[in-house]
Amino acid sequence: MAIQSRYARLPVSVKLLSPLLLAFLSLWTAGTLGFGYFARNNLEQMARQEVADLASLLRESLKQRQESLNLKTRSVSEDQNVIRAVAAIDRALLLRTILPIQAGLKLDLVRIVNTDGQLLVSSQLGAIGQAKLQDASVNRAARTGLELSGIMVAENAAPSLMISLISIKSSQKILAGLVVGVAIDDIMLESIRGDTSIHLVAFEGDRVTAATLPLNRDRSWQFPQPDQLPTKLRIANQEYLIKTVELQGFDRASLKIAVLKSTQEIEQAEQHLWFVVGSFGLLGSVLITVVMIGGFRMTQALGRRIQGLTEATQELATGNLDFCIRVDSRDEIGLLAQGFNSMAEQITVRDRQLSQQVQQLENTLKELHRTQSQMVQSEKMSALGQMVAGIAHEINNPVNFVHGNLSHVNQYTQDLLRLLNEYQKNYPNPPQSLQDDLDDVDLNFLNEDLTKILKSMKMGTDRIRDIVVSLRNFSRLDQADFKPVDLHQGIDNTVMILQHRLKANAERPTIEVVKEYGDLPLVECYAGQLNQVFMNLLSNAIDALEEGNAGRSFKDIADKPNQIWIKTTKIGEDSVQIAIVDNGTGIPEKSRSHLFDPFFTTKPVGKGTGLGLSISYQIVTEKHGGKLWCDSTLGESTKFAIEIPIHQPLMPT
Repeated sequence: MAIQSRYARLPVSVKLLSPLLLAFLSLWTAGTLGFGYFARNNLEQMARQEVADLASLLRESLKQRQESLNLKTRSVSEDQNVIRAVAAIDRALLLRTILPIQAGLKLDLVRIVNTDGQLLVSSQLGAIGQAKLQDASVNRAARTGLELSGIMVAENAAPSLMISLISIKSSQKILAGLVVGVAIDDIMLESIRGDTSIHLVAFEGDRVTAATLPLNRDRSWQFPQPDQLPTKLRIANQEYLIKTVELQGFDRASLKIAVLKSTQEIEQAEQHLWFVVGSFGLLGSVLITVVMIGGFRMTQALGRRIQGLTEATQELATGNLDFCIRVDSRDEIGLLAQGFNSMAEQITVRDRQLSQQVQQLENTLKELHRTQSQMVQSEKMSALGQMVAGIAHEINNPVNFVHGNLSHVNQYTQDLLRLLNEYQKNYPNPPQSLQDDLDDVDLNFLNEDLTKILKSMKMGTDRIRDIVVSLRNFSRLDQADFKPVDLHQGIDNTVMILQHRLKANAERPTIEVVKEYGDLPLVECYAGQLNQVFMNLLSNAIDALEEGNAGRSFKDIADKPNQIWIKTTKIGEDSVQIAIVDNGTGIPEKSRSHLFDPFFTTKPVGKGTGLGLSISYQIVTEKHGGKLWCDSTLGESTKFAIEIPIHQPLMPT
């Protein structure tokens, strides 16, 4: 009351400008911050996608290098000098022949194994000169003359190799197997990286074998796994976004290469973004200041003119009908002053006419007494509607009182329980008598059961309020509920109310609800009645799933879980469709034609009334001009579909 009294004494200029300024400030602040957070999240998502794309490009680059290595391997195997040296089993000649080719093709490994498993030539250069390779399976494959390619991993700290195997053949037979490889070392990673800002790190397990960063290769490193999304990792006081690519090798070995992109660019972009957001906020403050100063001056001038009108009305109230306001403008206030003067003149005329009409009213009163008896019957016809409206009103007041206070009771209860828990934590060893009382009370059960009781009370008041709404609809006093609404919100609320029926119990796992929401506009409808339809259809789906679980074990149900799909789509430009599908046992053909008949039900006695689908059909078709139908496949699924128009040409009656 004190705030209202102070507000009533405020000048008109303050009352006019305050809501506008508060609304502008709220919208400006919310819009600026919302844009900032949206743009920041978008920057980070773009960066993660860029790292994922770079990982894909790395895989393609390695694939191309593998293909190039395969071509080099084939050219070596088809060299006639190599073939003759292998056929002669002249190792010295073979080595003299191979070394120039190895140097010319820039190969780090060249190895030839004959069909007897004897190693004819093995030349390791560069970073793998002293490497101990895991080459047992590679040598066996080369001996048999297989054509393979892949990764060979070193057992010590040496880099891994990208290798290619091919057979060396004469015109009559396979002479030997050729193994050619290039090291996946720092030089190769640098050539792949090029002049980009990314870095590459090759590692096996927790050991780094090659990198474009100066890393300590004697310590263990933990990089993300290939199946993980791009993640952040701090290396040498620098944060990177990392995505790992895995290369399969022989003997189930694998080499992983991590793509690292510094987050410094993202951080700089975020700093620039927030600078721009701050600039917009400053601009908004300047605009608010300018608008406030100009607005107060304008409203003060307007207030003075309104004050003149107020004084004139007070004179008119005292009976001074000759008072006249000077008109000095043609704006709204000037027109109002002109209208006041005209009103004063008309009041003078009406005052003279009033005495004449009083006499006419006395004569009319006598006529009204005669017609009063005729109206009694009409009053009886409307008495029922008024009675229902009165009952709804009388019930609504105490229910709203109880419902409104339940949240406070819940908060107070939680505060007391939290206080008691803190007391127990700080005083864990109370006196024995107090401990006996605590054991008798069973605080854990009290905490859980009291919360459930409050929730039950709230559900009860909600139900009473729904009954009140139904009574008001019956009395034709609640026609304003027909309005554009978000159907997804109604569906979500209904699913939340039914959550206790969806969660797991001793007989079955959780019933999964899969929501496939389309992009729906606001739909003109009776929101409460459509929610009743959703409640009926979802409850029937749950009942159907539970009936279908009869005779099935918990494991059988878990292997083929109960599911309900809710899909919303826009049909053309004028309608929307809501489909609710369950994977229950379906509905028999003979029952489908009677689904929407009143009092028809397939449930056991006491389980259902047979009115849910009938009422739902009436709400959809008659109240909203839509359609409701059912498609069911026995033993597989049941689908109920609702189709209603987005805009109603006329409000249903």
